[in-house]
Amino acid sequence: MTISKEETAESLKKAMRQLPFPVTIATAAIGKEKRGVTIGSFTSLSLTPPLISFNIDHDAQIHDLITRATHYAIHIPQPEQSSLCDHFAVSGRTGEEQFKDVDYYRSAYGSPILSNISTVIQCRSYDKLKAGDHTIIVGEVVEIDQQNERPGVLYHDRSYRSVGESVPEEKITVKRAG
Repeated sequence: MTISKEETAESLKKAMRQLPFPVTIATAAIGKEKRGVTIGSFTSLSLTPPLISFNIDHDAQIHDLITRATHYAIHIPQPEQSSLCDHFAVSGRTGEEQFKDVDYYRSAYGSPILSNISTVIQCRSYDKLKAGDHTIIVGEVVEIDQQNERPGVLYHDRSYRSVGESVPEEKITVKRAG
């Protein structure tokens, strides 16, 4: 039986709903143009050099700006800041509309920094890789401002979550084949 690409894409979305993802907000600016976007694909990539990565849909309003920007910022919101995640997840707004009622300032690198976010990672553009309908953005970490070490927001099965209970220490021993 042959499964269409559309059916495979839907099956992939359904399977990925089983995994929680970190929620971050990326912001970038070039001159007066500024934008932000909520992303669920953030990860650390390398420690030497210190690199992070995330994915941006080619159709996202921030795509052109963030692929041209020399610097951008990644914000790690706390669970009580999930409304800010929703705010930057809404498409169709201009950059000015996105930042109209949001308290922010510009960093020395030019990136919009959202106020009251406990962890902000500032990055220099390192690499960009086209992958299907997304671009993988790789940034070199140039500065981190971390006010506390509380867990950030997670996204799981179409809703925001926080970190739950630890997995019990008792582990099953797996026998390796061969």
